[in-house]
Amino acid sequence: MKLVILAVAVSLAVLASGSYVPSSRTEAKYADKEFLFKQKFFFEVLRNIHLPLKYEEYMPYTKTWVSDESKYIDFTQVREFFDFYKTGSFLEKGEIFSIYNEQYLRQTYALFSFLYNSADWDTYYKNLIWARDNVNEGMFIYVVHLTVMHRSDLQGLVLPAIYEIYPYYFFNTDVIRTITYKKLYEPKFGFYGNGKYNVVYANYTASYPVDYYNNFYSEEMISYFTEDIGLNAYYYYFMMDYPFFLGGDKFGLMKDRRGELYWYIHQMLLARYNLERMANYMGTLKPLVWRFPLKTGYFSLLSYWNGIPFKSRDYNYQISDEMYYKLDWIQSWEFKIRKIIEDGFYFMPDGSRIDLRLPESISFFGDLLNSNVDGVDANYNGYIEMFSRLLLSGNDFNAYKVWPSALMQFETSLRDPVFYQLYERFMDLYYYFKSFLPSYTYEELNFKGVFVKDVTFDKLVTYFDFFDSDVSNVLPMPSTDKYFDYSIFARQRRLNHKQFSYTMNVMSEYTGKAIVRTFLGPKFDKIYDLQFYKKYFVEVDQYLVDMTAGKNTFVRNSREFFWSVKDRTMYTDLYKKIMLGYNGQEKFYLDMSEAHCGFPDRLILPKGWTNGMPMQFYFIITPYTAYPNYPTEPDFYDKSYMCGVGSGMRFYDNLPFGYPFDRVINFNYFYTKNMYFKDVLIYHSDEYKMNQTF
Repeated sequence: MKLVILAVAVSLAVLASGSYVPSSRTEAKYADKEFLFKQKFFFEVLRNIHLPLKYEEYMPYTKTWVSDESKYIDFTQVREFFDFYKTGSFLEKGEIFSIYNEQYLRQTYALFSFLYNSADWDTYYKNLIWARDNVNEGMFIYVVHLTVMHRSDLQGLVLPAIYEIYPYYFFNTDVIRTITYKKLYEPKFGFYGNGKYNVVYANYTASYPVDYYNNFYSEEMISYFTEDIGLNAYYYYFMMDYPFFLGGDKFGLMKDRRGELYWYIHQMLLARYNLERMANYMGTLKPLVWRFPLKTGYFSLLSYWNGIPFKSRDYNYQISDEMYYKLDWIQSWEFKIRKIIEDGFYFMPDGSRIDLRLPESISFFGDLLNSNVDGVDANYNGYIEMFSRLLLSGNDFNAYKVWPSALMQFETSLRDPVFYQLYERFMDLYYYFKSFLPSYTYEELNFKGVFVKDVTFDKLVTYFDFFDSDVSNVLPMPSTDKYFDYSIFARQRRLNHKQFSYTMNVMSEYTGKAIVRTFLGPKFDKIYDLQFYKKYFVEVDQYLVDMTAGKNTFVRNSREFFWSVKDRTMYTDLYKKIMLGYNGQEKFYLDMSEAHCGFPDRLILPKGWTNGMPMQFYFIITPYTAYPNYPTEPDFYDKSYMCGVGSGMRFYDNLPFGYPFDRVINFNYFYTKNMYFKDVLIYHSDEYKMNQTF
């Protein structure tokens, strides 16, 4: 299992959810009995979520919650949940859930507060079992992830991959139907460890119109990317790590520079999406224009667990008359934010003034644009993202019931091409804010005495191989004692790349620690073109090195890139490891290999060309300086196997995300000796041995 040395919640390809923490490998750590009991518990309560629990040990706690006030940290919040739930207005089991609904959002926060305020594991454990059998399944999955990611006593626990907990959001309806059909007519289906008896092939079958606006190529050309289960899971986890309705002070999210981080992650997603478009000879992304009818339709071919299809958007989509006043709201909010940027300041409710011409104001502006609870006066500036997604989905925020589209679920948002158009529009506001910040000076870019002499790469090769996901949750588990013998796989053809390394030679007069940042972007002809192309560069790596006087040689392998993580171990296989550890038969190793916070490393490179796609890597080395006012590492946080969301420990320094591409470039100073551009070719092979291991 790979130990990722570093990470920051921004992702690669980000491209969780995530990011990694600065760390170095220490002695091996293994889970104790208490930790493994918790692991076992979560894997069992998340199995067959639409069916009652089958494990006898949990049955006594399914009927009632813990009512003792002393068992809660803040009983006032918990009482609000009790009162809310007793009214009978909670979303019923079996109904379709989306966080983009006012009532569902209030209920979700109430349920989260109830579980989050459980004072100890025993109280949390009993309350979660009650919730498992008594609240809406979609809301339950959502809140389980929130509590595991944000309760200090649950840090480091591994939940099954979201695409295996709830395959309906990741695999098309034909896959789900084939599984149920096979089980109906093949009694032995699922009871074999491998082979034809438990494998169903999953295709990318989403339907798109031909995109005449972008060189006559359809979005279907890159459905292998937009529908990639690892990419969509990555976005889901990131949005769960930094939910807009959780306060940054209480949950530590402000320590992670949440406002700046949020938009940088989306910028990297858009950049990575554009690289894939370029790899398929498609034009770069254009921002959404609020003009109807909207020509970009979307039919996901996904269905909810009850067979109801995800709401689609017709080609030449037209909104109803009653929706136009909501469009007026959105455009008015956009105008207000643009005016705030141009004014260069924001007056707080207490009369204080925020200077938006200072670089450190970026996180404040990010919160403002995101309209999270750390932003100010959301009613005035507006919930732009939420209302935009709802408008494009034909839904209303305060509707009694909703029929969600792909845009209304974090797990499926990246499938819809309008998602990228919409966020490109939001990013225009982000770039507009950045355009008023001063360009970096020579002193801010240069690293005196450090000269990157050259960088050499292995051959870069992409290919498609098959990846299996354990989708056993689609069918009822026969019995708890058959768990080890029962598994169903969805086999899908996914983009991958051959493992590669690069070697960097650096001459230095400096002795000490330094940070290497690595970006991947399109090839351009003249350095001045970088002003346009810089937004398409994706940060793929960042790591700490020890510099010595003289020649330094650094070798970096793609498996070490800190923004990325390997594919998750399948549900049943990981459960077996947990049970073997729990029963004392083998040790369960604690590291970052199953962490949720990272971009899929199989997607580091865009699909190449047979004759080689020209691209560029960019490197910059900067001196390492400790993060000012670096927070004390929390007692509960161990960076060797925890993501550290809300710890403030995810970053090496306080340089802006995307440095040095995050501001307008002054080319009189930009190109310094501690930078290096490396031309590369990315090849694609359809004949690469798919069973080769690296």
